[in-house]
Amino acid sequence: MKKVIILILLLFVIAGVGYAAYKWPRKIASTEEIKDVKSVAKAVKHLHRDMPATRSGDWLASHDESGQTFKQYLRANPVTLTKKRNKLYVQPIGKFAGKSSEIIKLSAEFMKIYFGCEVVVNKNITSDDFPERAKRVHPSWGVRQLLSTYILDDVLKPKLPDDAFAMIAFTEKDLWPGRGWNFVFGQASLRGRVGVWSIYRNGDPRTDFALCLDRTLKTATHETGHMFSIQHCIAYRCNMNGSNSRDESDRHPLFLCPECLPKILVATQSKSEERFKKLAAFCKKHKLKEAAEYYERAYQCIRKLNKKSGDDKDKNHNPKRK
Repeated sequence: MKKVIILILLLFVIAGVGYAAYKWPRKIASTEEIKDVKSVAKAVKHLHRDMPATRSGDWLASHDESGQTFKQYLRANPVTLTKKRNKLYVQPIGKFAGKSSEIIKLSAEFMKIYFGCEVVVNKNITSDDFPERAKRVHPSWGVRQLLSTYILDDVLKPKLPDDAFAMIAFTEKDLWPGRGWNFVFGQASLRGRVGVWSIYRNGDPRTDFALCLDRTLKTATHETGHMFSIQHCIAYRCNMNGSNSRDESDRHPLFLCPECLPKILVATQSKSEERFKKLAAFCKKHKLKEAAEYYERAYQCIRKLNKKSGDDKDKNHNPKRK
């Protein structure tokens, strides 16, 4: 018996994982909660389409990704809302006047529903004081850009509040993540709990407000989804699909697929029926047609599911999370 124990310990050391330091995946949801969110995903599955064929220039044409199942997510010690870390902070960088300011306000409102947590919008800060290494004029386009990694590591991480699940920044200026890149719509740190995105490439909110809002919400929810440890989706048309271009991003929906939806539900302990109802109302009010139609149909599906189970309280909710 002693030889067996010694052999097991040696295997941990050989694998580069110290026995004492190894962290077994924590249980983020009960068996009943997992069963409930799976039933929600099953109830809306018919509303979704498989991932369409990859086009030349698309994300998957140049990135070999394996995706992430719900089962894999549960085993990955994902970042979740907790009793102590339950707020999402929004940090505007720049002036954001007029319609641009409204975009930020509505984005915060949408994310409060989407992620089921309190959203706090901080006072605007300026990028004028950023060091020269964090700013550039694109050598070909002549566009002024900010270094996304500087914003993540030097602006957001040092001021991350103790009660923050995450802090995210919006900027009107274009972003680039470093050498070899032209631009990014946004960038987030899965474990650092910080993210940033730009509305520069989202259109003019003064002339096409709904389009700009739709694009901003897609990027905001996608990047924040990464901060909940959700990886790119390759199974369905999904808000968590990777994107290489404006055209490809526009093809992605503002909702999660049956594989990714359960991840957010267990990570945020959201009530799915209430969530779908509020998202449908928001999207309808702000003329986000595809999303409004989906969320209304999803709401009706979950309402029917809950009535059938005799539980209109929507079971997948656990206020006792620590």
